[in-house]
Amino acid sequence: MKKIQLIALLLLLSACSTSDKRPGPVPLRKVRVSFSPLLSWGPLMIAKQEGFFRDEGLDVEFVSTLSSQEELVALVTGDIDVQPGPLHAGFLSAIAQGAKIRIVAGQGALDKDGCTYFGVVRRGNIDPSNIKRVRASHDGVSRFITSQMLKQKGIDIRHLEVVKLPDPVLARTLQTGSVDAVAASEPTLTRLVRDTPLWLSAEKVLPDYQWGIVAFGERFLYRERETGGRFLRAYSKGVAEYRKGKTDRNVDIIARETGEDPALIREACWLPFREDLRVNWKSIDEFQKWANAQGIMEHTVTFSRAMDTTFLHDNIPASSAHR
Repeated sequence: MKKIQLIALLLLLSACSTSDKRPGPVPLRKVRVSFSPLLSWGPLMIAKQEGFFRDEGLDVEFVSTLSSQEELVALVTGDIDVQPGPLHAGFLSAIAQGAKIRIVAGQGALDKDGCTYFGVVRRGNIDPSNIKRVRASHDGVSRFITSQMLKQKGIDIRHLEVVKLPDPVLARTLQTGSVDAVAASEPTLTRLVRDTPLWLSAEKVLPDYQWGIVAFGERFLYRERETGGRFLRAYSKGVAEYRKGKTDRNVDIIARETGEDPALIREACWLPFREDLRVNWKSIDEFQKWANAQGIMEHTVTFSRAMDTTFLHDNIPASSAHR
């Protein structure tokens, strides 16, 4: 009997020793994503807070306070892995010069029948012919869209002083007359039009225009494509939740991530997202032609050079991504 008890004890000790040697949980893969507290980042905020990235084995860090130029450098050097947001001429020029960065998915588009996500407000009742100073980007899509809106009023943006100003100071600069007109996206636009009427709406001038893109750097494009696929799957789940609209949960997440009042987030226009994350390449071509004419870009990048659609095809079953 004692021999049987001894054998049982030895077996138990062996089992405990074996269990102690079992590997622990696989560590999450760190992913750094450039971030702006704007509603077009809503799906990314939701994907992070709902644990969609974690479900794919990813630990996503949002990296904020970078300028567009700093974001581009960080993507090229690998300091960030993913760059969402409106396209800039510098991004396409970097591809033309051989940078290992590519567009892999869309980040929303202007809806011709929807609300105004991006627009222009002007100072007081200033006559359009007297507008001299406007807030817009220097080489990005928002400058292109602003130029097309102003063109409808007979104003050539090349004859204006274009300045870059942070969102928190826009209302004050309009009030003081430091600028005559401001181009802004949500949720800043809703805050501005509470005091200053909306003047120009982007979706009326460029319906269905591709507002933003999602770009990968060298790590996901070449060394860790599987990790890039995981990121995109989680992102698509965030888009699916975002497309459910202004639910209490979505409003709460976006308000917390942006630091805005939930009432403002609920009131603001939410940029529409395509379910398949497809990129409207025609929009990018229009931007390139304009940028070349403006002297902002020297080259034109082809679809096959700028895009990597295989991530959508391989990781998003419902995707029909194409030109």
